[in-house]
Amino acid sequence: MIVRRFSDKNIKPKKVIYILFFIIVCVIILTKSIYNYFEMKSRYDSINNEIKELREENIKLQSRVEKLYDDREYIEKVAREQLNLVKDGETVYIFTND
Repeated sequence: MIVRRFSDKNIKPKKVIYILFFIIVCVIILTKSIYNYFEMKSRYDSINNEIKELREENIKLQSRVEKLYDDREYIEKVAREQLNLVKDGETVYIFTND
């Protein structure tokens, strides 16, 4: 039976340096890729949240538009609040803080 012992002659220092360099480069590339992945995932999640909020706002606005077409009382309320309109024969009182 032949027994071989590990000796320094089998591994050359240049090979070890190349292997270490290769491992370091791979770790750097992998780290950058992982960082990019998490950054993109964060952006993806924030964009999805923004889309969800915009869809909810869109539903509310569509409901408001439908009310403006159909609901006479709502139209009157909006006209009074936003345009400061009054009906004929109404008296408007304006109070000031003097």
